[in-house]
Amino acid sequence: MNTVVDVLAAVLMISGAALALIAAIGLFRMPDAYSRIHVATKPATLAVVLTVGAAVLRIPGPAPTTKLLLAVLLQFWTAPVASHMLGRAAHATGLRPSTPWVVDDLDAADTATDTATDTATDTATDTATDTGDGTATDTGPDAAEGSPS
Repeated sequence: MNTVVDVLAAVLMISGAALALIAAIGLFRMPDAYSRIHVATKPATLAVVLTVGAAVLRIPGPAPTTKLLLAVLLQFWTAPVASHMLGRAAHATGLRPSTPWVVDDLDAADTATDTATDTATDTATDTATDTGDGTATDTGPDAAEGSPS
């Protein structure tokens, strides 16, 4: 029984190390930041799971096993969030992929937000000012300078 657990732990450890190596090589081989984010997150997370799985099999006791499983849980929780935020930050700075996307949902969302913001700004600045003599002067950006409305 102990030999089977040792062999399984060795297979998991070697598989995890191989995936970590593949992720490291992928960081240098991928053409753009978005692909690098992907390759740094997906195989690296699986590599951590496999290596920690091997450690759980090899280390006896509930306390170390709990700590290792907590490490896996935190890896699953933080890696996707971090990669998502890196991708959003790259997109927000104007970084585009090496091959164009078929659909860019973030660009469409940004355009809709910008349009709504511009409309609200234009509405707020297109105001009429009462001059006191019964006429109003438009102080908005569309008004000609000094001409009454």
